[in-house]
Amino acid sequence: MQRIALVCTHGFADVLTLGRQNRADPYALHVGESPWVAALPDAWRVQVPGRIGADGQEAAPLDLPALRAGLTALPQAPTHFAVCLLHATRNPAHEQQVRAALQAAWPGVPVTCSHELPAAGEHAGEFERTVATLAATGLALPTAPAPGSAATTGLAGPLVALADAMQACLVAQAVSSVVREAMDCAAAVFLPDGRLLAQARSLPLLLGSLSPAVAGLLEAFPVPTMQPGDGYLSNDPWAGGTHLPDFVLLRPVHADGAVRALVACILHHQDVGGITPGSVPTDATSIHQEGLRIPPVRLYHQGHADASLMRLLRANSRMPDNLAGDLAAQWAALALGEQALQPLLAQPGFDAQAQALIAASEAATRAALRAAPDGEWRFADALDGDGITPGPVPLDVVLRKRGDALQIDLRGCAAQTRGPVNASRGAVWAAVSYLARMLAPQAHSNHGCTAPVTLLTQPGTIVDPAFPAAVNARTNLVKLLANALLGAWAQATPAQLPAPNAGVAVVLSLSGESASGRWVFTEIIASAAGGAPWGPGGSGVSTDVGNARNTPAEVIESQAPLRVERIALRRGSGGAGTHGGGCGAVRAYRLLDGNGLVSYRGERHTIAPQGAAGGQPGACGAARIERADGTTQVLTAKARVRWQAGDVLVIETAGGGGWGKPVAAGAEFA
Repeated sequence: MQRIALVCTHGFADVLTLGRQNRADPYALHVGESPWVAALPDAWRVQVPGRIGADGQEAAPLDLPALRAGLTALPQAPTHFAVCLLHATRNPAHEQQVRAALQAAWPGVPVTCSHELPAAGEHAGEFERTVATLAATGLALPTAPAPGSAATTGLAGPLVALADAMQACLVAQAVSSVVREAMDCAAAVFLPDGRLLAQARSLPLLLGSLSPAVAGLLEAFPVPTMQPGDGYLSNDPWAGGTHLPDFVLLRPVHADGAVRALVACILHHQDVGGITPGSVPTDATSIHQEGLRIPPVRLYHQGHADASLMRLLRANSRMPDNLAGDLAAQWAALALGEQALQPLLAQPGFDAQAQALIAASEAATRAALRAAPDGEWRFADALDGDGITPGPVPLDVVLRKRGDALQIDLRGCAAQTRGPVNASRGAVWAAVSYLARMLAPQAHSNHGCTAPVTLLTQPGTIVDPAFPAAVNARTNLVKLLANALLGAWAQATPAQLPAPNAGVAVVLSLSGESASGRWVFTEIIASAAGGAPWGPGGSGVSTDVGNARNTPAEVIESQAPLRVERIALRRGSGGAGTHGGGCGAVRAYRLLDGNGLVSYRGERHTIAPQGAAGGQPGACGAARIERADGTTQVLTAKARVRWQAGDVLVIETAGGGGWGKPVAAGAEFA
């Protein structure tokens, strides 16, 4: 029997359980417990203090007595050791010391070290390298879930593969880590009239926002005016966009002398100006403070970028090379999509097959609606302030279902705020389309899924703000809105839906100045899934409209004067229930040099994630800066604050709600 013991850097024992926080199926209704909990239980993970830095130098000596103490706590004698310490591929000294200590304590037990693996440097971060090290020991690895449940026969299969290929191109060719690591981007294929035909399996927050953005571009640039090699750009929230860092790029696909399809992508750019690095100022009161607003423009003509517009875009970014490089990745992805579409367009009956795909998804969605009871259901929630004032910002959702149609009424939501938690209708559509996609999970993701759905909003509210509202924190609202929509629909179909998720994805922008120059990066930190009628919720996992990956500590430390001191589960934060909610995550960052700015966009600091069917709420989130002088500064849910070398930023995300009454008082869940 295999008894594998993993030796890892102190503070990183939960890296396996947390993984990269995303899920294979972006429309998975429920994310359960990580399979790594059973594959390698906590008792077989040994943490050892000591650090190698990103520069390959020893930052802290290895604590061998602590290692020996951890070894004595192992449940049984191991049959194999796996050793994976941070930055071991840059300097293997600590792994070599651990090997010697293990061989002295357990003679004859094999030891596999991560730095010795073939092509070890190709593994992007600590999670992938740890998995590779465990695989080399012969440990039976968990099987990854299959993405999606819709059959991909006929035209659907090639279209989904094409969209996924565009998505992969975005990630591979992007410059910024928020795209290369977090995968904060999305790609899709549209018909010339703007209806969604196929999309990549990536990030619902951006996938759902592409359709309104494409509609805005088509309104400004009608299809008959488009020429081969044209490319159209916008980030304007009042032309279908979301917030200013999200650039949407559209390219027509010509065949037989006419536009037969459109390819589009959206990508979060690292910095587009505004009053703070990263362009997500938590205290903004106007869109003008958030960066460069781009109405629909033609950026490319005959395959070449407009040099004057590119100079304008670069001039308004603190990281102009990143912006230009990420735009080039977007254009490359669309060029790939256009080329891959040509043989499909040449097939007889392409247009008829495309129409049939959309019609089939609409039919499946309407059938699912007919199978549910008619009625009206309401779900209320609230944001933890707007970044300017701390009072709750109410969110009110009403669903009205009649026959095979669904009306979503958001007119009861709060008036638009001074702070940046407002969301344009284009951003709100991501939550609407997520719910629509949930109704018939076997259907292909296209326009047909949303055809039976009507959205009602009141101009001047947080879900339909008037210009020039601040909107950079729209993720907070859209996440809670998706949760509320699912919560309302759960009242119609209680046996089919889980308890509410934590309802927050922390967007963290860190920047600073040090001896090596200026730096800035953005990180997205997940929370947890709610428990379900059939099982517990997953911990530290991205849910509903979110599906971005976390950024490996090794990548962060190589880009900025930071030390990631802890990546862990926030144990005990899941709501109790028959099936408990998942736990949130903990991440801690120490600034090593210079000074900088923390732009923290959190949620659920004061309003806990709700349980369902008698389940208990999840724990609220929290954030703080532990100052080098020994004081602690507690952060509000939206905060912009400076920090100095030696300070530690600690973020604790909320837990998911529990489902069902707890089986026994005082029992621990999740």
